[in-house]
Amino acid sequence: MLKHSVQVLDSGLELIRIPMASISSVTALVLGNTGSRYEKPAQQGLAHFFEHMVFKGTKKYPDPQVLASTIDAVGAQSNAFTSKEYTGYYVKAASKHLERSLDVLSDMLLQPLIRPEDIEREKGVIIEEINMYSDSPMQDIDNVFDQLLFENESLGHDVIGTKETVSGMTHQDFLDLLSGWYGLPNLTLVLAGDATVVESDQTLDLVSKLFGGEKRPQETRVDHRVEVAPLLKSSWKNTGRLLVKTKQTEQAHLMLGWPGLVRSDERRYALALLSIVLGGNMSSRLFTEVREKRGLCYYVHSTVDYYHDAGVFGAAAGVDPRRIHEAVQVIVDEFQQLSSAKNAITQQELDRAREFAMGTLVLSLEDSQSVAQYYGVRQLLQRKIDTPDAVIERLKRVTLEEINLLAQTLLKSGEMRLALIGPFEQAEFEKYV
Repeated sequence: MLKHSVQVLDSGLELIRIPMASISSVTALVLGNTGSRYEKPAQQGLAHFFEHMVFKGTKKYPDPQVLASTIDAVGAQSNAFTSKEYTGYYVKAASKHLERSLDVLSDMLLQPLIRPEDIEREKGVIIEEINMYSDSPMQDIDNVFDQLLFENESLGHDVIGTKETVSGMTHQDFLDLLSGWYGLPNLTLVLAGDATVVESDQTLDLVSKLFGGEKRPQETRVDHRVEVAPLLKSSWKNTGRLLVKTKQTEQAHLMLGWPGLVRSDERRYALALLSIVLGGNMSSRLFTEVREKRGLCYYVHSTVDYYHDAGVFGAAAGVDPRRIHEAVQVIVDEFQQLSSAKNAITQQELDRAREFAMGTLVLSLEDSQSVAQYYGVRQLLQRKIDTPDAVIERLKRVTLEEINLLAQTLLKSGEMRLALIGPFEQAEFEKYV
């Protein structure tokens, strides 16, 4: 389907190239082997804050307007993202503008200005971002649920941090982040798109020049890939099983779940299909039962999260507050029927989920940005790439016995956690956990 290459340059930077036929764009994506879970308590939100700061000015592009106009002038798309275990910065542009894309990215990550006055100004911006998410229960429910699962451990705090931690960020915090995490050996650069450009020797020379040549950072950066295993300390708590955030809302939002699988678990292919059957599309069990038959919600879907050392399998929904108990009970019943084998997955459901998974994977590979993230995240976090062809073959081998056994294994009685946002009191929902 797609071929890729992985190499480590003299600078220590890991480079992945995925040539794509009949594509006239290239996505350049830099992934950092860091994320919010590695932050100290007083620095919660730092990785995300840094994402903002790189757009405030660099050595070559000293202010936001110059940086933005450089990208806009060629119709390119640029953005960044921060997750719990990795960060990403990308520019997607017509392939003839790859040099500009790489120049911007290298300057952002290797030569950001990080001016104290910009830090102070941006604090207000991020606090308003925190307010925005807090006023959006559909998004906030994820944070409430994570707080329940992991308390205030590394996976439990919000990626964006709190108003208190953001307000307390200092210039030195950013310097420490750069020196401890943003050295070239701890980064992965992914180039996906136009095969004639991505595969060329000139592109390799360009990367070597812009990442490690003339743009080496002035300050000392980490000179090796950071081993994160010693930093992993999250696990499901055995205490709290219910968390209700009381808030006057027109729609109640809930999330429930069980311990899932770590990222490296081979059963993740069966779990992907199980998730689709339960709530992955408009023909899924949850969508059919909760929305179509009962009209209880606008959205309902299953959720699967993988981390280095933990995992979550569950569901989320936005429902009528007046019918919240009916909704919770129906969703819980759907899971319990799987775990008790009263309503086991059928061969027809498995086959349909398999075709859905393979079809959506194929469609995602038509976009260079999706391809870059697919290959880059797997290499960064797993140190190997399960190619799309390999994933499809593994999905084909999932058996009915395997998927039903996994459901019974994961969905253990007494292990469910439940989080809600709405005009409720916590005592109302203790009977479910």
